[in-house]
Amino acid sequence: GEVEMQAPGPDQGSKRIDPDEMFVPALPMHPTNEKVNRILARCQEAVTKIFSRSCDPPLKPPSSRGRFQSVEDGTVMGLENKIFSNAYVDLGKIDVVGFDYDYTLVSYTTELQTTIYEMAKHKLVEGMRYPTNLVEFKYDPSFAIRGLAVDVENGWICQLNYASDVVLAYHGRQRVSEQELQKYYTGEAAIPPELRKKRLRPLNDLFSMVEACLLADIFDFFEDAGIPFNPRSVVEDVLKAVGSAHISGAMHRAVLEDMEKYIEYAPHLREILQRCRESGKKLWLVSNSQFWYVDGGMRHVVGDDWRELFEVVIVGASKPGFYTEKRPFREVSARTGRVKFKPIDQFEESGVYTHGSIQELLRITNSTGSKVLYLGDSLFADLVEARRLYGIATGAVISEVAEEMEKQTGSIMWRYARLTTHVLQHSFRLIQEEMGLARSKEDIELLDKLEAEVDRWQDIQEHVINANFGSIFRAENSISKFAHSMRRHADLYMSSVENLRFYSTEQRFYPDGGHESVPFKDPLLDYIVGDDDALA
Repeated sequence: GEVEMQAPGPDQGSKRIDPDEMFVPALPMHPTNEKVNRILARCQEAVTKIFSRSCDPPLKPPSSRGRFQSVEDGTVMGLENKIFSNAYVDLGKIDVVGFDYDYTLVSYTTELQTTIYEMAKHKLVEGMRYPTNLVEFKYDPSFAIRGLAVDVENGWICQLNYASDVVLAYHGRQRVSEQELQKYYTGEAAIPPELRKKRLRPLNDLFSMVEACLLADIFDFFEDAGIPFNPRSVVEDVLKAVGSAHISGAMHRAVLEDMEKYIEYAPHLREILQRCRESGKKLWLVSNSQFWYVDGGMRHVVGDDWRELFEVVIVGASKPGFYTEKRPFREVSARTGRVKFKPIDQFEESGVYTHGSIQELLRITNSTGSKVLYLGDSLFADLVEARRLYGIATGAVISEVAEEMEKQTGSIMWRYARLTTHVLQHSFRLIQEEMGLARSKEDIELLDKLEAEVDRWQDIQEHVINANFGSIFRAENSISKFAHSMRRHADLYMSSVENLRFYSTEQRFYPDGGHESVPFKDPLLDYIVGDDDALA
């Protein structure tokens, strides 16, 4: 069917577009350089073929999918089910697989974010005396993405690139103009980089999307109502209100009271855990959540005997301090939840423990960091220090990989924009080779026009993913801070732990460039998997 999206305006605002209203871009020509114009003419022909649908190369290479192309339970498996690699990992040499709990072993529906939003706004009204009008606010899951940051001084919701530069920002639901952004962050009066790090608070987990949405809603309400306010105070209040849903246990109680509503169905999780155990690997669960909460969720998704699958269960771990501090473990009664006082020098099989540290965990279990693989959803709480300090192999669970791929494959507009951008970028490189080292005024003007056209089609791609901030992996024309951190600190990444079911416990992963690296069909790979005509 037709796909609609918000096409970006020059600074703020947007207009509604659908694929049938899209037009073939008319590319500029060089006034004197015929060699350049021949390239541009071919480029124009290619783009015209894209829009006439006579050129339609596959964007998801079936040859790289292998068995993912097969059908299981009536569902065609695609790249969203793959595990991607940033580094070499040999599962055959891994003795222990550790798991985080929230958004790793157990994933949540968007209903949970809606509930946290509701709890936070009532906390602001009832506990902090914010205007009662706030209770009418509704959570908008389409506003923000993970991997953003909030400037605690002005309340702007910012998107950062790999160098931690602010490339895009919203004040409430209004996009900050390029001029104001440059003046604030890159001009003569710009915030120094060392101060910028203190002011920009990361919004890296999935719960932080609630913080971004609530901040934007309150800023807009106060300004529309003419209520004077201090941005920093509002930021602090909102972060405190959202945090209270976690600290008070209200969120956890809500989840356990209606697990069908809040917890995603995980039909293959038990099978994966059992297969890991049968292969001789030990399993750890290391979570910051409390045992009563973890136990309730694991009984729901795995079964009442879930602890029998794990060598040890660590709750209340306080990551990332779990990696950086040396703390003793304390045993937790699985029956009453009571924390015991006796010193811990060895673990009971399937025992439950709290506090502690990775150093103690490795010592007591006689394990080596390089033979451990730990999977979690939070780069900085779960993975960074584990890898940096102890050489633990790390795997990031990033649900957005599958979510973004689903939007891309379901959007004609994204396909047009992706193919057009690919053609324009390729011609851009060829044209500059023809121009040589010395650039005339006409050369610069042509390149500026082409670059603006490339930017426009890249913006359209990003807006298919999210109308305000685009992909969590991109920031304008570069990779995002989130993607840069993921590449540095995660050896593997996947959309779900359940993706493990497609791989041998002896699998060897080689760096593959990630899920965005090979957008088009590869005839060499097609030939290898049996397409005799691929190289004809």
